[in-house]
Amino acid sequence: MYQRTKEKDIETRNQKIKRTQEELEKKQGIKSSLRTYFKSGIWERPYPKCRITMERNQIFLPNGTYFPAEEYERKIERSIRRLKTRIALLESSKKRAIQRLEWLKKFPPKRIVFGGRKQYQKKDNPKVDREQWKQEFFESRHASMSLPGRHTSKNCNFLVRKEERNLIVKCMDGKETVFKQFHLARQQELWEEMLQAKKQERKAICYNFQLKREKTGRRYLIVSVTLLLENKYCNESLEKGCVSIDLNYDHVAISELDEKGNRLEGTVIRFSPELKTKGQISEKIGRVMAKVGRYCAERKKPLIMEDLDTTLAKHGMKYGCKKKNRHASLFAYRKMTTCLENQAYKQSFGIYKMNPAYTSQMGKFLYLRPFGLSIHEAASYTIGLKGMGIREKLLPDERLLVLLSEKAKEQLKNGTDIVSIIPAWKQLTKAFRGV
Repeated sequence: MYQRTKEKDIETRNQKIKRTQEELEKKQGIKSSLRTYFKSGIWERPYPKCRITMERNQIFLPNGTYFPAEEYERKIERSIRRLKTRIALLESSKKRAIQRLEWLKKFPPKRIVFGGRKQYQKKDNPKVDREQWKQEFFESRHASMSLPGRHTSKNCNFLVRKEERNLIVKCMDGKETVFKQFHLARQQELWEEMLQAKKQERKAICYNFQLKREKTGRRYLIVSVTLLLENKYCNESLEKGCVSIDLNYDHVAISELDEKGNRLEGTVIRFSPELKTKGQISEKIGRVMAKVGRYCAERKKPLIMEDLDTTLAKHGMKYGCKKKNRHASLFAYRKMTTCLENQAYKQSFGIYKMNPAYTSQMGKFLYLRPFGLSIHEAASYTIGLKGMGIREKLLPDERLLVLLSEKAKEQLKNGTDIVSIIPAWKQLTKAFRGV
């Protein structure tokens, strides 16, 4: 993962260098055209699609502003010097990133700081009390412990057993710790049933221990149990259609489909993650996903959602738009997925995850205007179609086929699965990029 993220970082730097180099070439072209104009009085277009014009020794820009030619030449020269310096700095940073990648390949990172990196770095602050820091760091290193279970054990765990109403934990030194009158906040009956199950029906039970400290200094222990739960009545059938969802950083778009892939209805649930703490965002996402769970349960249909990996994408945001980067950072995909999986167990509906490649483009070209949908509602609809494997409703319009290569046309004609239409949509996306 370290190497993959560093490779993504280098790729982002290469793209930034390429864009800066293109901008520099345009500025140099303008400077060359200005010099030609001063010598011959003829204005030549600096580069294709350039909208800068020259009239009576005045430069007119596309936004309506104008400058004397001599003054604008000085501006261009300053821009050229700035861009050359920028490219040199980018090349230097890229070189350092490549060196770090080579070191990662030769010497993979092996050191792990248990207790938290930030907590460990506090020791370098001269204002921090050293003894107090040692105590806090020790507690953070030993704040939690898990005892994984084994289904081959009589008590589903070799180190923990239940006697009457007491929970007994066997320590490494042979001593035993007794938690008297132990009772779970929920699933108590299920836990007791799993402990009394027959040998062939046993399942592993994991016990978790967390050490906490109040502001007053009082310490207390939280004991929890991790059980392997199965939902015997989970609805995973697509015979009557499905519910599909498109996840975004501040809203989710939902569409309901029937068995033939027709869109019956849909809705958009919005929430605002801006200017909120991590806990507030988690609470807001939990409430929104609970609404999604009820939506699926009421219609008795499984959920189809996108399967994303945002790790590499977030490491490629170094030179991106600030607003876009902030939205990507606020996009808590993993939290949303976890909440949906919890709702799926609670509300008894299945979840299918699929690769969302080009679903936004499919929705944009095929269903955005005909159905009067937003781009995200159209994307949620195409996610459902793609998840159900309904290829006929995802084929490009015949008027767009002239933009495809012969190989892509052949795959569209002879293909029978969803994979066969991906090359065509890839070429169409590239053809309409920037439009």
